[in-house]
Amino acid sequence: MTTSADSVLEQPVPRRQRNRKAALKAYREGGLREVARKAASRVRVIAQVKRYDYNLRRLYLRLERIPIDRPIFLLGVQGGGGTLIARTLYRHPRAVYATGNSTFWAGLDEVHNCRHTTTDLPEELIHRSAHFRNLDGRLECHPVYGHQRCWLYAIDELLPTYRRTASHANADSGARLRRVIRKIVRAYAHDPLAARFVDMSQLYTIQLSYIAELLKGAEPRFILVSRDPYSTCQRAVAKEYEGRGTRRTLDRSERIRCAVEHWDNSFRCALEDGEPLGMLHVRYEDFLDDPEGVVRRMCDFAGLDFDPRQVPGPGQRIPLGSHSPEKWYPLRPGENRRYRDALDRELVRVLNERSADLIRRLGYEEQGT
Repeated sequence: MTTSADSVLEQPVPRRQRNRKAALKAYREGGLREVARKAASRVRVIAQVKRYDYNLRRLYLRLERIPIDRPIFLLGVQGGGGTLIARTLYRHPRAVYATGNSTFWAGLDEVHNCRHTTTDLPEELIHRSAHFRNLDGRLECHPVYGHQRCWLYAIDELLPTYRRTASHANADSGARLRRVIRKIVRAYAHDPLAARFVDMSQLYTIQLSYIAELLKGAEPRFILVSRDPYSTCQRAVAKEYEGRGTRRTLDRSERIRCAVEHWDNSFRCALEDGEPLGMLHVRYEDFLDDPEGVVRRMCDFAGLDFDPRQVPGPGQRIPLGSHSPEKWYPLRPGENRRYRDALDRELVRVLNERSADLIRRLGYEEQGT
């Protein structure tokens, strides 16, 4: 039976209340000018999202005319450096993603949890979680995790629910995914007849062969982004299991178990599915050391002409309405250190016992306890 405390914990905060708090925070940070800037940003985001369903191209460009040419999927886990790396591809003149193109290149970019795209996607391709406020009454309430699924959908217990392979593919899901891609291209591409769709939905890391089968004939490209596993899991233990949506706060050992299982299963599934398909593996640390080299490698793999503007650099203005605008320039090559300095010895032990072979396979060194 759900207690009153559980009910309060799982009840979403009303949008009006969230907006009021955001406005007060903006005012404290920078007065009326900051409030106006935040309001303009919000309007820009809403306008970008609305273009998915409402744009002039609907009057003359039928979806069936839009080609799906080698769509690009970046895979990994939250907090693994994927956002920064994906933005180097969004800045390509031919690229298009969930809410924009090379002009608006730092918006919401995961079709698996964007409200406008999930209205068209099949349910198995949607990442519903209290974290994204997109429950829609369709997610079963877990006795421990409640309605939270971030850094949880790939744990041992939940993996069978979310894992999909080529054998699960069906014509209806394929048609719906292709419709979403074509609607995004029609709404946001500079040239909808020569665009390249790019996405960064982490859920698809454990559904890679399923996506490939749904898009058979379009020759999708998959890029797996990894980051130092100890830093990535330490970050998850500290940040991903707090409050929203869970029935209770997980203790330290539970957090460690969930983080290690989720990380391990995510990358094992991706490697199992991706290697036969010729997937590209990119390490976040290598990108920080040589961003241009990694971007060129991704462009070669994806079949895109390299554009120097894809590399983070000074003077590149972040578009109004950008999500997490700090994730661009300057790069922070020592970013892993703060998590390494706080490493939990139990986390190191559990990760080594379960994933030592996978850590080495991804090109990282095993941490001693």
